[in-house]
Amino acid sequence: MKPWFPEGRVRHASLRTEGPKFASSRRSVGIQASLRFISWRCERNFERFNMCLCPEEFAFRRLKLSHPYASAFATSPWLPLPLFLIYRLIAAFYFLSWLIYSGFSDGNYWFIFLSNWVLTFVTAYFLLAMFITTHYCCGSGVEDDPAGYGPRRFKSETYIVGLSSEDENETEDEGTSYATKEDDEDGLSWPQKVLWVLFDIGSVTSLVITIFYWSTLYPVKGGAIDGLNINEHILAAVFMLIEVVFSNIPIRLLHFFYPHAFSSIYVLFSVIYWGAGGKNKEGLNYIYQIIDYEKEPGRAIFMVFFLLIVTQTMVHLFLFILFRFRAWLISKLQ
Repeated sequence: MKPWFPEGRVRHASLRTEGPKFASSRRSVGIQASLRFISWRCERNFERFNMCLCPEEFAFRRLKLSHPYASAFATSPWLPLPLFLIYRLIAAFYFLSWLIYSGFSDGNYWFIFLSNWVLTFVTAYFLLAMFITTHYCCGSGVEDDPAGYGPRRFKSETYIVGLSSEDENETEDEGTSYATKEDDEDGLSWPQKVLWVLFDIGSVTSLVITIFYWSTLYPVKGGAIDGLNINEHILAAVFMLIEVVFSNIPIRLLHFFYPHAFSSIYVLFSVIYWGAGGKNKEGLNYIYQIIDYEKEPGRAIFMVFFLLIVTQTMVHLFLFILFRFRAWLISKLQ
């Protein structure tokens, strides 16, 4: 005689009555698998969170001008080396011509303006970058370059191991075969170190004075927008942003010290210049109207603090994030 309930119900009933230990074991395996999955997700999220915080960037050694790859300061991840060299050559002589013109435009008062100081550093950066790229393009350091004078030297260096902090402990199999690590931790000579300082100062301060000029100074002062204004307060920042994106130069968080030191020197100079009775081109006792130490010292101190501490720190952080995005994008596209 057949049972009145279906076969599946029979198995289910037998499972409940005849195999409670087996059912409990299955539930235990499922719980363990869920816990392992949750643990794996937590570890992954922690790794991503830790990568975003970049705790290794706060190590003291990051303050030093040391990097294992000198080629990072002469190459581009996107452009072939000859094209990158042409770009840097054009930029160098372009800004040099405007720097010379600014000397004639401002005359004896040239040295009192922060924009002229920044333009000097931007010009010096591109001139030195042009010479370093030329030196590398013409075969310098060939003894450390397995590619030698071969055609690969004239292609874009798609990715350099060690360019981003995540890759410093990786093997040399990644990236380009000729971007090999030097025996010493620091593979830079003094021109690359000087270039790095110029880059840190020029990239941050050019963006800061662009923000400062168009948001604060120009609405108060007004005046005609001529070529010198455009180059000092727009194009200098644009070209430095291009360098951040199109070059292989790394950015370190602790290198905020260099632009801060530069700006602090200028602030000290402006105080000494005012204290010594210096005047601007209009014969007034300040360099910039919104930084008047004599009539409005409170506003002057606030503006100096805001520009030096807040704005400059935020700009440097923005450039660091842009660098990390560039390194991540290159690693995905290599």
